Amino acid sequence: MTKKLLSMLLGLTLAVTVMTGCGSAPEAGKAEEPAAEAGTEEASESEETAQSEETAEGSKSYKIGFLAPTLQTEFFISIDDGLKTECANRGWEYVSVSFDNDSAKAVTNIENMVTGNCNVIIAMVSDSSCDSALADAQAAGVKIMECGVQTDVYDVCLSTDQYAVGVQIGEMASEWINSQLGGAGKVVVYTTVQNQDMQNRGQGIQDAIAEKAKDAEILEVVDIGKDVVGAGTSTTENMLQKYPDLNCIVCYGDAAAVESMEAAKAAGVDAENFGIFSCDGTAQALAGIKAGDPQKGTVMFAPLAPMMAEYAERVLNGETFDDIVTSETISVTAANIDEYYTE
Repeated sequence: MTKKLLSMLLGLTLAVTVMTGCGSAPEAGKAEEPAAEAGTEEASESEETAQSEETAEGSKSYKIGFLAPTLQTEFFISIDDGLKTECANRGWEYVSVSFDNDSAKAVTNIENMVTGNCNVIIAMVSDSSCDSALADAQAAGVKIMECGVQTDVYDVCLSTDQYAVGVQIGEMASEWINSQLGGAGKVVVYTTVQNQDMQNRGQGIQDAIAEKAKDAEILEVVDIGKDVVGAGTSTTENMLQKYPDLNCIVCYGDAAAVESMEAAKAAGVDAENFGIFSCDGTAQALAGIKAGDPQKGTVMFAPLAPMMAEYAERVLNGETFDDIVTSETISVTAANIDEYYTE
């Protein structure tokens, strides 16, 4: 009887051990199923949050959103490409979108970037019409970087005195008018009144020419819109017909200037005695200067994408910036083109 009872106890112990072992290992090649379906969505969200926090504390992986007025001109395309590289080098996610100079679209884009979990929005907005949306983004924990235009809502603002940039463009043009044309410049200025900063740049151009090239005549100041593809071409064609003695075009930006250069060349102008001046330092403008085309000068900014990425990283690391961060500007002409452009 004792032996029989001992045998039964040993058998029961072995059965329990086998059952316990079978229950502790999942089938080979098959993931374990969730313990319960109730609360799955909340658990998933918590897991994503935990993973995000772990990543942020470990590899510092963030998501950067770039909001541009257009992604059709070389200046903004170069910033977009540069930011892609800068973010990739840091292991960050990156998204870019154009609001096509439409403030209502910009507001929607900002809201989408917030819901898309961007940690920083780099906003190259035109004016203060997006301030409410940017403030809401800040309230949601997103860092706001403004670039080019200063409004009331930002964590860091990268900007330049646009009037001073206009003066710099105008001074380049004036120096060329005085040295190449003996001061007898017949000038058209391409500007835009879309926002105050661009108005300031346009005014700086006009004031510098009036002061530095006193014998030159500004034939007309034309509002060609903000980064409107084709505006430089059509406007230049019209101006060449309207003013046969036109010999200098001064533009607020390279996009219009490059189009103007091609239109002037197509019209057969004397490239040596026809000057186009602008701002942005794009490769096309620099190539025109190097080739001896009508494009005679451009104001180049220090590379913006690395600067944007640097300050995005700094605000994410908790730094605060009360003062505007300014970037260096360089006047590039035939005299120093080899320092800034190689074919």
